[in-house]
Amino acid sequence: MILIVGGAYQNKRAFAMAHFALAPEELCDCTDAVPDLSKRALCHVEQYVLRCVREGRDETALLNVPLDDKILIFDDISCGVVPLDAQTRAWRERSGRLAAALAQRADEVWRVFFGLGERIK
Repeated sequence: MILIVGGAYQNKRAFAMAHFALAPEELCDCTDAVPDLSKRALCHVEQYVLRCVREGRDETALLNVPLDDKILIFDDISCGVVPLDAQTRAWRERSGRLAAALAQRADEVWRVFFGLGERIK
């Protein structure tokens, strides 16, 4: 599995498409009500976590599906001001914990800044 992380609007998706030769039809946007986990790349995994927080579901269930050949693209929402409301704090914490678990499991981890990728694992 390959994990790509970085801040919002840092061109992570464009980096993944170019670097890993992804076609648009191979991408799944995890903001969809039911993400298509059969796709090669899962984008906005942090939005999947937000949906789980709002619906009272466990986001770590994602760790139980086969991810060996997947590319996961994750917005890093862990930096900045701590949110005031409990739900957004829970989203931030749970996203960070899931990203850490995915990073441990990943074969490669890339950090993307301004569209430039740096392999950190």
